[in-house]
Amino acid sequence: MPCDRNNIGCNVFENLSFSVMVIDNDFNVLSMNNKARSLLKDSDSGSDFVKCYALTHKRDKQCSEFGDMCPVRECLETKEFSRVVHRHVYEGREVFEEITATPIFDENGSLLYVIEELRDISKLLKLETVINSLRSEIKTLQGILPICASCKKVRDDEGYWSEVEHYISSRSDAVFSHSLCPSCLKDLYPEVAKRMDDKNNSKGSAD
Repeated sequence: MPCDRNNIGCNVFENLSFSVMVIDNDFNVLSMNNKARSLLKDSDSGSDFVKCYALTHKRDKQCSEFGDMCPVRECLETKEFSRVVHRHVYEGREVFEEITATPIFDENGSLLYVIEELRDISKLLKLETVINSLRSEIKTLQGILPICASCKKVRDDEGYWSEVEHYISSRSDAVFSHSLCPSCLKDLYPEVAKRMDDKNNSKGSAD
């Protein structure tokens, strides 16, 4: 199925950012766009009626015979839109692609061919894996925390009061270390605070 370069629709088809193939009822690739051609290294756009599974999986049999769900086969059998995710390897590079198969009918309702679209979702899957990993590690504190205005203890759901550190540690993976802020250091240990201030001032002058 040659593409007329002067046709707007053809130019759109050829320059889509994702791979598109036109496949007939016998799994022959009738046409493909530039993106698919660059990945599958098929210079004649499938004019020799190469099988789709031979291009994407380098196989001599349909994907379903290897235990994989074939979106084209599903589309041909149900005459409905189908979507799957397949692992493909292009020149040694592993890629996960979302594959959709859309049936195209003639005016009498007979299925003419299937439009197969392949979108690389490898980065999305990696990002989702990272997000799920973070979600499993992080416990979030939500809602309003009743805290004592004087001693700063927190009241839990059962009505017991406990130190802030204990309350948060029991509900998250946070680990506390204790120190003194500058204001408390001056109130509790004025001499130590003065020595630290003098040391910092002398260091600043030297710089």
